[in-house]
Amino acid sequence: MARAGADEDAGWQHLHPLSPLLRGGIASVAVVAYVLSQQLDTLFGADREDPTGGHLGWAAVAVLVVLVLIVLGAWVSWRFSRYRVGGTLIELRTGVLFRQHRQVRFDRIQAVDVGRPLLARLVGLSEVVVQSAGGRDANLKLAFLGDPTARAVRERLVELARHSDEVATTTVVDIGVGEQPAAAGGEGLQASPVTEATRVLTVPNARIVQSLLYTGPALTFLLAVPALLTSLALGAGGMVAWLGPTTLGIGGSLLKRLTREANFELHQQGDRLRVRHGLTDLRTTTVPLHRVQAVELHQPLPWRPLGWWRIRVNVAGVGGSREEDTETVVLPVGTRAEALGVLELLRPGIPGDVAVGALEGIGATTGFVTASRRAARLDPLGWRRLGYAALPDCLVLRRGRLHRTAQVVPHARIQSMRVTQGPLQRHQGVATVSLVSTPGPVRPVVEHLDVEEAHRLLDEQSARSGAARRLAVRAVP
Repeated sequence: MARAGADEDAGWQHLHPLSPLLRGGIASVAVVAYVLSQQLDTLFGADREDPTGGHLGWAAVAVLVVLVLIVLGAWVSWRFSRYRVGGTLIELRTGVLFRQHRQVRFDRIQAVDVGRPLLARLVGLSEVVVQSAGGRDANLKLAFLGDPTARAVRERLVELARHSDEVATTTVVDIGVGEQPAAAGGEGLQASPVTEATRVLTVPNARIVQSLLYTGPALTFLLAVPALLTSLALGAGGMVAWLGPTTLGIGGSLLKRLTREANFELHQQGDRLRVRHGLTDLRTTTVPLHRVQAVELHQPLPWRPLGWWRIRVNVAGVGGSREEDTETVVLPVGTRAEALGVLELLRPGIPGDVAVGALEGIGATTGFVTASRRAARLDPLGWRRLGYAALPDCLVLRRGRLHRTAQVVPHARIQSMRVTQGPLQRHQGVATVSLVSTPGPVRPVVEHLDVEEAHRLLDEQSARSGAARRLAVRAVP
């Protein structure tokens, strides 16, 4: 019995001892931010009364007690938090009163990412996020580990996920037990040899700032700031109360996107892409190429003179569609050559003329089947760009004359398709074909095709997708 208990406890490691301090520090920042937000509301005229009723001293003591309790609770949580890399899965135990035991099998791992929030970077720590096939709620997070340990854990998990069948008989992976104290967070972990990462591109921060300025929210912000300052100078309380929160909201959104996309680097490491980005929260995100379900290249009108493009993807298991889901952005802003290069990494084998035609082409050129003149009344500017090209392994879609969009969907990744027709479309004899991919920001669609062409695409693409899926199944050993 004693031997069985020893085996049960073997290999468990604590997170880094500074983890409770960081967790408490993050919560403390949230409390302080809330207090400051209340003061900003008062500044903009939302509430000029003292919410404490003259008891500011007691309020300060209460805030201090709350902060101490937060740090103390985080420390207790750390004492009962342990993780272990086993033979077939990674485990995390947390909780004091309500205990939780989370497991992610290696064959269910979608990606393993490393994040470095600002406070963690100051003390050399990182967090490891294990993304599983169950979606966000099934992810496992190790916060925090020493940065070398976090990187070693990531590399080890990636290799174990790739070769899960080969390690299934191993009981517990050696992660340095005995070489370092348990409180050190597994500093003795050694990663197995992996393919060296090759840098594909680096996006200059100046370009990211410029790309943000060439957007509608940035223009609104630039117009709202002078109006807010003028209202403050004239004492127009009503305008200040309206413009203040609006300006802060838009400015905060722009700042959030800047801090998220700054220092952007794209690396290729074997069969996956590694995205490194972030200003205050430096993150390294892994995008397995075989899990990319759809690709979208987008060019807003203000970016046209500079030839810039943005690339987002649908990744199986990520399931996010919001802009802040950084797992889906593989190029925040890049030149046409950079965009075509990244597209070649994501979907090798697309002919160059088809790729260029998807980005900039007009009319039935380079193999594209386009909408007829019937669509002109519904889309007078962009109807000549509406269309698709069927390649041996994927479908290429394009639309938009002012704001250009090109999409690439592998035949085997199309979940389902549908043809829809609104009242105006019925009058014009056209229909829209929608391709259903996995959840994500890319929604493949071909608008305003002639009804006959829309149904022909539906039938032919059903056959292509079925054949591609059968071929993929036969290719599995």
